[in-house]
Amino acid sequence: MKFPKELIAELERKYSGYWWKDDEELNYDEIVADPFKNLIFTILSQNTSSNNTRRAYISLKKKYHIEPNVLSRADPKELSKAIRPGGLQNIKAERIIEVSRLIVENYGGDLGKILSLPKEKVREELKKLKGVGDKTADVLMSSIFGQREYFVVDTHMMRIARRLGIVDERASYEDVQKSLKEFLPLDVGGDRLAGLFWLLAKYTCDAKKPKCLECILKDFCKYSKGQGIKR
Repeated sequence: MKFPKELIAELERKYSGYWWKDDEELNYDEIVADPFKNLIFTILSQNTSSNNTRRAYISLKKKYHIEPNVLSRADPKELSKAIRPGGLQNIKAERIIEVSRLIVENYGGDLGKILSLPKEKVREELKKLKGVGDKTADVLMSSIFGQREYFVVDTHMMRIARRLGIVDERASYEDVQKSLKEFLPLDVGGDRLAGLFWLLAKYTCDAKKPKCLECILKDFCKYSKGQGIKR
């Protein structure tokens, strides 16, 4: 099954209004442009909402310069307090300190040294950093090489892939990633399409109350057919 290319315009119409809006306080463009800031932002995003991630990052930025040399020496309690708005603050503080320490010790405080390695080695090296799993590594990889090569899979992408029926319930991260890359016409829509599809997964294919009747993919979705959704 393939995402119908004729629905790309409808996807844009329905979800472009949800597209990430930058603001001076957050400065998302700066985050994306700086691999270390992007890494910290992604760690803060783990198991929380976009709004909580934003609040935690802004709070962190007010207290610390977001640099490996600074965060590697941060007091765990003080750092935890700074990122409390994002939840799981003690675990995330420990991860941030440890990942910063490893970057300082192994790469002279320069995450760019990992990202400048041959492409096939970059993901492998990133995953050696504590707190960096498949998703976090792919966020950094996709910011450099694009989603056509390193498609980011989070809980929303996992859910919609399973509901559509393009993977089964036991599918691994790699299985879901491969299937979604084949399903979406990324050669046409690129990262913009991947982002809009994620917004559909988040706002329409809700975990508890999916809005199947509103979904542009209801005619192709195994889940909606199983629920007896009337068209």
